[in-house]
Amino acid sequence: MALSPARLLAGFICLLCLLRVTFHLGETTLGPLTMASVVAVAALQLPISLRGGRRPAPVLLPAQAVLNYLPLLAEAESWRAGGSGFVAASVLLVVSGPWAWSLFGLIALVEGAMAVALDLAPVQVYYAVVAPLNIGLMLYGLSRLADLLDRVRRERSELAARAGEVERLRLWGHVHGLVVSSVSAVERLVRRARCEHDAEAARRAIRRAVAVAREALERVRSLPVAEEAIPVPSRDDDTRILRLATPILVVTHVLFIGQSLFNFVADEGLDPGSGHAGYLVLLPVTFGLQFWHLAALRAGTRPRGLAWTLAAQALTIYAPLLQGDASGLVVSGFFAGVVLLYVRTPVSWPLSVAICGIAALETWPTRGPGVAAYQLCSTLATALTVYGLTRLAALVTELRKTRAELVEVAALRERLQVGRDVHDLLGRGLTTIVLHGELALRLLGTDPGRAAEQLERVTESARAAFSDTARLSVPDRRLSLAAEIDSARAVLESTGATVRIDAAPVTGPAEPVLAVVLREAVTNVLRHSTPDECVIEIAVEDGRVRLRVANDRATPASDEPGTGLRSLRARLAAIGGELTTTRADDRFELLARTPVDHEDLTPTR
Repeated sequence: MALSPARLLAGFICLLCLLRVTFHLGETTLGPLTMASVVAVAALQLPISLRGGRRPAPVLLPAQAVLNYLPLLAEAESWRAGGSGFVAASVLLVVSGPWAWSLFGLIALVEGAMAVALDLAPVQVYYAVVAPLNIGLMLYGLSRLADLLDRVRRERSELAARAGEVERLRLWGHVHGLVVSSVSAVERLVRRARCEHDAEAARRAIRRAVAVAREALERVRSLPVAEEAIPVPSRDDDTRILRLATPILVVTHVLFIGQSLFNFVADEGLDPGSGHAGYLVLLPVTFGLQFWHLAALRAGTRPRGLAWTLAAQALTIYAPLLQGDASGLVVSGFFAGVVLLYVRTPVSWPLSVAICGIAALETWPTRGPGVAAYQLCSTLATALTVYGLTRLAALVTELRKTRAELVEVAALRERLQVGRDVHDLLGRGLTTIVLHGELALRLLGTDPGRAAEQLERVTESARAAFSDTARLSVPDRRLSLAAEIDSARAVLESTGATVRIDAAPVTGPAEPVLAVVLREAVTNVLRHSTPDECVIEIAVEDGRVRLRVANDRATPASDEPGTGLRSLRARLAAIGGELTTTRADDRFELLARTPVDHEDLTPTR
């Protein structure tokens, strides 16, 4: 089970709090003020680290610093140097600029100076300096990475929205250029045909105008166009996460190596010959395997012979126990972190806890439960640091892939939406241009007067197409049902058909949906028939609206529904409606039913 960044960070802070409490329990008499101070400092760390991109209140850091050093004044016997890791991390998180790192280093120097003033052993002085640095870097790294990762995740939706907007603008520009150039050419050719005295020249101009309109109609109906690659913008946060995680991991490992060396020197100083030279030989092997495993994860690969390399790392840690040497257990937390990263759940977490528990159990018989609890918390904190820093950095690669997929999905969704809008708004206008142009061609030799009327209607349809094209960039371009009814009557009557309309008034969210359905239905009538009669009925009954469009003289068609009908079915199904079509001899009928009101109606953008 992969922990979320926030839960991982909160768990790590709580674990550090336990670590500090068990440290005091194992080394000193823990006074009530010291206990309260440790818990309060950890409690203040939660809002400082888990800020969710917001800057923490400026009073939190001073309050935390005062609470951290208060026991030094009131319960000096309970206070120990090296316990200022929370304050060190908060300095890096709250203070800006170079002052942050200066204060961070100053905290370590102050802790070291206090250890020297208390006449502590060199190994304890080293611990007093290194512990705040180590804990501070770990906590700072997890806090900043969680914050950056959360920001990257939030930006994914913004990125997808921007990608959709860019794609929509690109397609609108494509459609606008296509329609405007095509319709302008149609108007120009129609004007030429009307001015021509030579019938053959006029016929060529009209034929060319019809061809241009038909080509534009086919290109509009073939949307969405997906010829161009979709660029995926880069994110500076990706590089910042990777730059932040790797150095902190390396530094914390190096500081632990130094701690191990000091422990060896201290043992030799107290009892010559007791230092475990074998451990010093195995230590480079242990960390060599550690960095091998982490580097593979950083590169996004799985090392060959993983089972053998994990077994080898475990051997370097636990083999010395056979000779009574437990020195290697000090780095078992790093190994537990690698296990968390490589072993699958649900085995990884119990196994990692068991690895940390071995180090605690080995300490219990000689140094008591307090030190054993401290050892358990220490190794668990190390394991969580290795897991968290590595896993959060690895998530950047996953986010890059997800970001590319989101951009592509957003752009494709926008392509489909624009294609649908273009089909709704421009399909009928271009179809009408083609229809009247072809009719003008047929009448040109037999009835020049009617041919001129058809050319006038081509010009009117071209102007309507211009108007519809301008509406593409309007945010709310909902169609009016009443306007579509009037337009349908005019267009159908212009073809010579008798039109009967019986339409009840419809208001509310169902109106623009039915307007789209009516426009597409009339477009299909124009494309697939030369009707003598067309019937349009709209009735409201029991909270539902029924739209029926029927016509005669329908040409035979395939059983496969066209793009327009598929789009209408999808729209109506999404709002609880339905669309059916029936054909009997040469009669065709389209029937749409939809609720009058629906909270999720989104017929157009």
